[in-house]
Amino acid sequence: MLHMKPRRRLHISILALLTSVGAMAAPKSEVPIATGVTFVIAVSNAPEHPGVRDRVDTAHGDYETIVTITSVEPDGVSQSAFIDAFDGKGVRRQVTVSRRVRRNDLATASLQVLGFRSSDPPIIEGTTSLGPSRAIVDALIQGRRSAYSFRNFADEPIVSGVLDRDDKPIAFPVLINGQRVDLEAIRSTGQLSVSGRSRPFELVVFNDPLHPIALRIAWGARGGGFPFKPEFAREVVRIDLPAQRKLTLDKALEDECRAEVPGIYFDFDQATLKVQSRAALEDIAGVLRRRPQQRLRVEGHTDNVGGERYNDDLSARRAAAVLNALGSDFKLDVTTITAVGRGARQPVETNDTLAGRARNRRVELVRDCAKATPR
Repeated sequence: MLHMKPRRRLHISILALLTSVGAMAAPKSEVPIATGVTFVIAVSNAPEHPGVRDRVDTAHGDYETIVTITSVEPDGVSQSAFIDAFDGKGVRRQVTVSRRVRRNDLATASLQVLGFRSSDPPIIEGTTSLGPSRAIVDALIQGRRSAYSFRNFADEPIVSGVLDRDDKPIAFPVLINGQRVDLEAIRSTGQLSVSGRSRPFELVVFNDPLHPIALRIAWGARGGGFPFKPEFAREVVRIDLPAQRKLTLDKALEDECRAEVPGIYFDFDQATLKVQSRAALEDIAGVLRRRPQQRLRVEGHTDNVGGERYNDDLSARRAAAVLNALGSDFKLDVTTITAVGRGARQPVETNDTLAGRARNRRVELVRDCAKATPR
């Protein structure tokens, strides 16, 4: 039986009960909406009618969307989304989509556009993107219910209904710079409809004062009730904060001899580093320069999708890709560093959930010491 060492777990409270009726306030955010902050969103999207409803520009199956805040200005927030997935015809597509959400829409918009499609305009008037508007969240906080509407993409039908907030906030697990954190969040549910047909719907929101973030969105089968098996689900599984990343790596290596490296992204099911990994590689290079005589290893880890031999090979190739990049791009002497593939043998989460599988796909930096024993 595999023994898993518990991950250090932090609890961040962002919601306060202020009155006897349970009204909740929005205090200062613990996840800044700032340039360079990146959200990794795991998505599971199963087509309802294969070969009929599928669009060649819509991703299906399990995949990840990487959304980076590119600028925060007085009039709005800009973001860049990178999607690497297979479309409805089984063709792999890699797409980068820019989106800008205006400040007044963040405050009052009644409609959220969930997806990122290259044919959508960069500004979709009257909508939000990563989460619902401040007005919708305030209605859930103050009155425990709110009207809510979304489109999957800019040109698709509006789905709408009423959401009711749970009595108490929930703890939602996210990796922030590789550390497990429980964000206190608002959960609401309801029946949402389009063309007279309804589905059960769940929305979990991080209550940021400026820019609420949808941590989880899911819906079930048409005509279904609660609880439901999701036909669609997306969850924020990682948040990378570049301003804190270097400190996180050094501290984890010093305290635990092992550090998950945030901000390392690979092409889907490949060992090719995405360009978005550049900043994280720079952070690793800085760690290595500060520890020139220390023996370190780069470990690659996967989820359990696929066979053991395949996962061992994939994780080894990913670790080697990181090591090769450090040597070729940063001119580092990597002769004292080894690259090791651990496959799926050292999970940090269950592989039974979408979020768990996403968190198990990771790269770690490890130094030789007694505390660095496998999880």
